[in-house]
Amino acid sequence: MGVARLATGDAHAAEGLIRRALAADPAAHLQWFNLGNALVAQGRIADAAEAFAQATGRAPGHFASWFNLARARADLDDLGAAIEACEHCANLQPDDPSALTELGSLRFRRAETTLLVADFDLVIDILRHALTLPDPPAATVHNARLILGQALSRRRRHSEALTLFQSAQRDAPDDLDANINLANCLNSMGRLRDAAPHYERVARLFPAHLPAVSSAISAANYASDFDALPNARWRDDLMRLFADPRRHRHWPNPRVPERRLRLGYVSPDFRDHVAMRLLEGVLVSHDRERFEICIYDAAVFRDLRNRELRAHADLWREIDTLSTDESERLIRADGIDILVDLAGHTSGNRLMVFARKPAPVQVTWLAYPGSTGLPEIDYIISDPFTTPPDCEGLFSERVWRLPVSRFCFSPPQGSPESRMPAEDMPPTFGSFNNPSKLNAEVLRLWARVLDAVPGSRLLLKYGALDDSSAREWMRSCLTAAGFDLRRVEMRGWTRYLDALDQYADMHVALDPFPFCGGLTSLDALWMGVPVVTLTQPQMAGRQTEAFLRCLGEGDLVAEDKDRYVHIAAGLVSDRQRLVRYRAGLRESMRRSALLDHVRFTRDLETALRGMWRAWCEQGGTQQQVVRD
Repeated sequence: MGVARLATGDAHAAEGLIRRALAADPAAHLQWFNLGNALVAQGRIADAAEAFAQATGRAPGHFASWFNLARARADLDDLGAAIEACEHCANLQPDDPSALTELGSLRFRRAETTLLVADFDLVIDILRHALTLPDPPAATVHNARLILGQALSRRRRHSEALTLFQSAQRDAPDDLDANINLANCLNSMGRLRDAAPHYERVARLFPAHLPAVSSAISAANYASDFDALPNARWRDDLMRLFADPRRHRHWPNPRVPERRLRLGYVSPDFRDHVAMRLLEGVLVSHDRERFEICIYDAAVFRDLRNRELRAHADLWREIDTLSTDESERLIRADGIDILVDLAGHTSGNRLMVFARKPAPVQVTWLAYPGSTGLPEIDYIISDPFTTPPDCEGLFSERVWRLPVSRFCFSPPQGSPESRMPAEDMPPTFGSFNNPSKLNAEVLRLWARVLDAVPGSRLLLKYGALDDSSAREWMRSCLTAAGFDLRRVEMRGWTRYLDALDQYADMHVALDPFPFCGGLTSLDALWMGVPVVTLTQPQMAGRQTEAFLRCLGEGDLVAEDKDRYVHIAAGLVSDRQRLVRYRAGLRESMRRSALLDHVRFTRDLETALRGMWRAWCEQGGTQQQVVRD
């Protein structure tokens, strides 16, 4: 009767009946198994896990009890116990594709926290075997393809992953995971034009799915036909779908303009990540008498860098496993005065927490060069070069410009010395940017640059170019743009310091558009390599220009494509000037605001204090203002 009640959806009544059966025969493993199912149906996962454990203890050979126990433990984020239970399933039925797929899924979750090559390779072996078994359920095949594809992508085997994702999406064209994984894989291979329709499809089919919407918004910045104002309106329309009626409009924070403020920084990247090369100097330099630093760490993977960063915070909260509700309540209970988003629309963002408005002042800054489109974020931090006055209409936030630069760079310890290319090396232009930024218009312009310098060559380097399919796709794009492929060299992944050393193999760096280089441009300049950039209307296209103007190198900024070709061709032919750059750019950076962490942090703190004063003066209301 209990099982029948459960089948009709009455889980509460089912539980009562099954417990009566258990009272009569507590040793019967099926009673515990059925009780676990009734508890799962009520959302009581911890109790269900205990019931399934009781069932496995009474019948160690009962496959379904181990399988359900594994899923319950996984839902409780007890990954070790979940894997152990699932391995029991695989031992009981070695050729069960569902058990192997579940085990592969759980081990992939483990690999995502360790990032160990061996862990991903084990996942690949398990799921490849699962897909060879006869007559697997369609849902099992679908899940196995997706997880196997993700594991292969982590190993930079994008061509193999692409085939799996294409099959999954072809069989389930409206499936969320199939489309988003296919789009991400294409993006990783530098094929953003092919990825964009899948991002847009997901955003259309699942408008409340923030990761998909964020991916679509971010991908739009790469398009060669980018039009800033329509894009901003489209972005804002998408983000209005995330308006939350539970957002706060009143806060207990004392409206005292000059008191010590609690700053909350939210990011998924508190680890060995490029964003931390822009943040660490700020964390070290903050005035702790005026500001209390609270970190909300959404990182899925934590490494030695994560542990080192903790020394620079007054409060460190791990929120990667917390829901939006739990994160919002925690931040509000901590009494945060100014909450700073460090991710924007990059992967792992927690913009849904910001949509609840847990802090009276909310700000976006750092990793994403553009507006979030979220009305609950009050300010975006920029600078006069990245966001001149005519760009203000592109932001849903109020623009607050720092005096010189929107961030400060921390070069890696042990950086190699800058070196000129060998004297017999032909004139070499280069780009270490994501191939997704190298759209057809960029490549056509770069072909003109090479044509202007007989005997010159182009060096491209990026991790995705390790993949044969990605290299073949890039060759086809280069050919379509008019390149002689004999004048192009492609290189793949190396360690960061080794990649820096390879800047000695180019004379001049070429900046893409409309999404220009960020950290890549800073790396090139740090290694003494001049970067030629084309001025753009939007924030994502003006980062390199901002760096160059900070360094007094505005003559490397082209206002049109003809000027871009003229600057690049003239520069690569002037060896004495190139020698001066190699010898002097690093020192220029050291003397500039780009590396002056104390000066930058004081400017940032002045901006944050100004935002706080404005909130206090407004009596807690929100007002549209732009402050410099």
